[in-house]
Amino acid sequence: MIESCGSFDVVISVTKKTRPLAVALFAACLFLHSKPVSAQPLTPDQLKLVKAVEENRVAAIEKVIGSVIAIYDENRQGGGSGVIIDPSGIALTNHHVIMGSGVKGWGGLADGQMYHWELIGTDPGGDVSIIKMRGKEDFPFTPLGNSDHVRVGDWALAMGNPFVLTEDQKPTVTLGIVSGVKRYQYGAGKNQLVYGNCIQVDSSINPGNSGGPLFNMHGEVIGINGRGSFQDRGRVNVGLGYAISSNQIKNFIPELLATKLVEHGTLDASFSDRGGKVVCSTINEFAPIFEMGLRLGDELLEFEGIPIDNANQFTNLICTLPEDWPAHLEVKTEKGQIRTFHSRLIGLPYAKPKPPRKKPGGEDDSPEEKQARERVREMMALLSAPPGTVRHRDVNRRNTEYLLSVWGDRKNTLSISDAALKLTDEILDSANQTVGHQEMWISPADKFVIERTVNNKTAQFTFDGEKFFRKIRDERKELSRTEAKLTLPILEAMGILAARSEIPFESFGYALIDGSDKVQRRIAFRFKTTDEDEDWFYFWCSMYNERGQRSMELLTASPDLDREGREGGVNFHEWGDAHGWQVPFERHYVTNLSEDVHLISKTTKAESIPLDELADKFEF
Repeated sequence: MIESCGSFDVVISVTKKTRPLAVALFAACLFLHSKPVSAQPLTPDQLKLVKAVEENRVAAIEKVIGSVIAIYDENRQGGGSGVIIDPSGIALTNHHVIMGSGVKGWGGLADGQMYHWELIGTDPGGDVSIIKMRGKEDFPFTPLGNSDHVRVGDWALAMGNPFVLTEDQKPTVTLGIVSGVKRYQYGAGKNQLVYGNCIQVDSSINPGNSGGPLFNMHGEVIGINGRGSFQDRGRVNVGLGYAISSNQIKNFIPELLATKLVEHGTLDASFSDRGGKVVCSTINEFAPIFEMGLRLGDELLEFEGIPIDNANQFTNLICTLPEDWPAHLEVKTEKGQIRTFHSRLIGLPYAKPKPPRKKPGGEDDSPEEKQARERVREMMALLSAPPGTVRHRDVNRRNTEYLLSVWGDRKNTLSISDAALKLTDEILDSANQTVGHQEMWISPADKFVIERTVNNKTAQFTFDGEKFFRKIRDERKELSRTEAKLTLPILEAMGILAARSEIPFESFGYALIDGSDKVQRRIAFRFKTTDEDEDWFYFWCSMYNERGQRSMELLTASPDLDREGREGGVNFHEWGDAHGWQVPFERHYVTNLSEDVHLISKTTKAESIPLDELADKFEF
């Protein structure tokens, strides 16, 4: 090979062994021969911009670094990561991290202190767990952002405890870009550790980063780092990491806080690409969606409000949803008919864990081995629990009380009126035609009177703080708690009272987090109350407002999980202040998972009424 290098020629006899040397020498010649390029100095404005970007990056790191956890087991061994997302100490990590650490352990924060943690709930399918940090009243935290806004090319900060380097408990920080979105990574074992719709980053993700946060430059958690692409030997990062998206995690938070072993959802039907269409290729004839009418060959047009272009897109989307999620899909039958289905997903089961092997010959375990066996037994008990059921009612109750207290804190920042509230409502049908009117008087002593006329039929409903009554014409009847739950005008008033009560719907029973759900097209906490007669009632509260900010607001109340039956449930809309009361200025009577509206109460006038002027109204 003859190459020119400036003013002289270089003759190299290239063999297989000398090829690397020849390439290196040629590159050196090119470097020596090339002319230096003079750098243009930055203008003052450009320099100012560069410094501002750098300051923003440093500020983002300082803002979030206190919420990152270095996770260890009870012996302060091992290594994983996590992030606190709520000041109470609620934190996220990977399921595979707690599989190694056990159901409790220690977590180090950037303040240099170690705090005890315990497992609350876990999702083996999506590789996410919620733990609770103990030892402080208020922890530094970072909220979850909206991962749907993440774009390829966005900067991303990964923080955690790679290679157990955080001896001072301060996390390692790596910076990179988002190199892919909506990726799919196959799982391990039976329906476990599946990464659907995940974020791919080139920020360095190494062993020990698992469970740690991926931040955007606004200081929000956009994902939980769970996987890296490593060389087979040495476990060296090669620039590909995968994070579970924050929006997937939001779908599972209520399930996890309910202390459940979570399962991911399935329609028990699969779809394939065929002739430019996405069609149903397999279906279980016993699946709920089959009973509703989905058939082989039906074309999937839309799933969860998103147009479907290929089968992989559908798989990615359904991976992000838990069991019992009320999925919406639109299909076109082979005859060309457009059909819409609303079906709750069924669970994808996991393989049961195997018991730890006993040592041959009946040898005694060392103390370390005994502790390891105990951790395995604890994890076996966890993974053998019936999926979808509350494992620890006491922990669930504490989480319920905390969430409702957060709602209460928000309400306590509002002015609280000592006067009664009178609402005058117009009642509309589904065609937006006026069919009646209603007047509602609500006392701050948790009492109310409703006088309602619909289609020329008049009724009065009252609550004296303990008992419910219905009056039609001159006949007054006391209603049982069950009858009251089935009476939607009563639920309207109870919903308004709930907005100022420490424990909403306490008259209807003992409340627990029942799981994740979707109402009014929003992710929701579903709460279930149960009274002394084991009669139940449900209410749903938002996790986030429509701008994606954390917000707890009453969305729906119903005696039935799916709002089925003649009455259905009440959706609460347009919350706002009225003379010191928080009021939903619209209440919709809805039925079924599709939330079909059949009546609307729309407030046309809100008045503050002195209690002494309403004495006769509240003399039950």
